[in-house]
Amino acid sequence: SHEPPLSEGDDVLARWSDGLLYLGNVKRVDGVKQCCLVRFEDNSEFWVLRKDIHSFSVGVEEVCCVCDAPPLKEPLINCLKCRHGYHPECHTPSIEPEADSNSWICRQCVFAVATKRGGAIKRGRFARLMQIMKLRLPYQLSSLDWDPQHLTNQQQCYCYCAGPGEWNLKMLQCGSCGQWFHEACTQCLTKPLLYGDRFYEFQCSVCANGPETIQRLPMSWVDLAHLVLYHLSLCCKRKYFDFDHEIMSFANENWDSLLLGSLSDTPRQDRCHNLLNALNSNKDRFVSGKEIKKKKCLFGLQVRAPPPLTSDSSPLITDPPINITQRRSEKERHLVDGGPSSWIGTTVPN
Repeated sequence: SHEPPLSEGDDVLARWSDGLLYLGNVKRVDGVKQCCLVRFEDNSEFWVLRKDIHSFSVGVEEVCCVCDAPPLKEPLINCLKCRHGYHPECHTPSIEPEADSNSWICRQCVFAVATKRGGAIKRGRFARLMQIMKLRLPYQLSSLDWDPQHLTNQQQCYCYCAGPGEWNLKMLQCGSCGQWFHEACTQCLTKPLLYGDRFYEFQCSVCANGPETIQRLPMSWVDLAHLVLYHLSLCCKRKYFDFDHEIMSFANENWDSLLLGSLSDTPRQDRCHNLLNALNSNKDRFVSGKEIKKKKCLFGLQVRAPPPLTSDSSPLITDPPINITQRRSEKERHLVDGGPSSWIGTTVPN
């Protein structure tokens, strides 16, 4: 889709890999790679693909913001919020004939209002509008070039929002079409996702032809130990964690949010033994401190990768996820334990 030209100094909204839009200012424009260096409100600077940057309309453009052509027989429909104009057929989904510029809101603005950390709003006008928008993707799924494990695509195009993303950072994979969806854009979750948690059977709105469906998959003690260690290692940027003070306390504090199915009834005093046993008896996954001449109460992952699903063809995904960079800011305080604040994002691949 066509995007109007951007210049240095423009204020923009840039979509980040969590599916949310953030306010920023364009510092440099690279026309060849189709990306811009954006400075965000916390003064961090990142290269963002042009497709993930949304400019503000000054209200004088008499061309469609998708195809850049003037109105056809009928005038363009303007979005009530951003004032960008659209041919009815250029918008996804196409705009119904009775829509008018005093009330109609474009897909972009619906998503900007409805998406939230932990999952989009479920009730109200914007929730209903979002549900309608989500029945169609604004791009061709078949045109994306995926890696062999179907985790990343070259176009950096995911979800209903067509934004960038990283499969291991709060995303759900649709069991029907295989696309990955941001937690922030889904409306079916009851609890926030942990990093690397793929123990869900999820169907997107497009495949369900209606509201998303989701079901928690059963987890073992080994899965739980692996998931907690992976989540902590991304949050805290460390490899080793103290069993009592970090691993066990995180599990206990978030016990109900983890949706552990058959394990969830385990009394507090038995959880400790089960988790410790899982960590000590799975040397292929976990390293204990005593193996590296440190305290035996410390544990880490052999490979920093999310816990595998039993259905995975490969035993472990060993390629570390691409370009995890830290961004300290006010943006991100949604770690489930209210613990260390770190912003896990991605830069645009060169």
